[in-house]
Amino acid sequence: MSQRAAIQKVWDGMIPIELQLAAADAIELLASAVLPDPFQTFYMLIPRINYLPFITGRVKEQWLDPMLALSGVRAVDGMTINESDIWFEYNGQPLRWHYPAGLLYDMLVSNVAHGEPELPWSLTLHVRKFPVRKLIPQPSTQQMRDMFMAMIKEADFIRNGSTKRVMDLAKSDQMQLLDGLEVHSFEKYYAIHSIIVPLHDAKAVVVSSGSKARSGLPKAIPLKFYMLSGQEDANESTQPDISQFHVSQLPVPLTKEGSEPMTVADAFRLSYEITDTSGNAFITNCACLCQGITIPWETPITWLTDNLFYADCFLHLVVVNIK
Repeated sequence: MSQRAAIQKVWDGMIPIELQLAAADAIELLASAVLPDPFQTFYMLIPRINYLPFITGRVKEQWLDPMLALSGVRAVDGMTINESDIWFEYNGQPLRWHYPAGLLYDMLVSNVAHGEPELPWSLTLHVRKFPVRKLIPQPSTQQMRDMFMAMIKEADFIRNGSTKRVMDLAKSDQMQLLDGLEVHSFEKYYAIHSIIVPLHDAKAVVVSSGSKARSGLPKAIPLKFYMLSGQEDANESTQPDISQFHVSQLPVPLTKEGSEPMTVADAFRLSYEITDTSGNAFITNCACLCQGITIPWETPITWLTDNLFYADCFLHLVVVNIK
């Protein structure tokens, strides 16, 4: 399989979700906690690499608006729904809309590392009382597009030491990249992504000791680890709390001293400054998830960043306790 084909398989990864309207919001909108047929539940597939603000338009157009129309609720009654007021909740936890959907799933579905994923993913939809203390307020398509461009520039700086590749994009290319992400068009997105992150020969990473890496290779890997605090006290029945995840972001070099390829375990030790043998014991008790896949700790980090990156060009790795 070509690298482009592998990347497209990751791009095509989906999560089936089941949406239910919060009872309090239903009562405010419809004067009843029981929704009319056939609107009690809404099912859809969402891309793993995409963001919640890019699906709220479909949810509103295909579910909420028809439900209000069938119920006779009129805009003049003041019962309108704005996309920027919509937010999602899982087991009582508001979902951070600026995180990729697949990352949220890997963090919060506690049994995903055990091969027993919750499908469909059951979420509660809210249209009132936005939790401004827990989420960045006013999510919208435009705000997500702006935030995504900032993420892409950050990843470009980590990889190349500058944001030149992104800043040199024509305005039309930037718009194509964002449009491809928003409408989930791989062809549109990848045509511009391949300019920002050109393919390289993975074998070029392994260079002789003391020599310099070939041109075209990144200076470092944009990578974030997400690790739940207090994992040693956790068990399978414990519901992860997203506020208790420690996020470690450190530019990770491609190789260790002596030009040996950097592995996921090496990157984890580097990110958390683990130098003693107790860290090795901790690693053996944990699984590392990326794109819903349990990644072997010995996987070269360059292979991972070439094949399992998210749309923002970062590797988002979730570390979960499996013992």
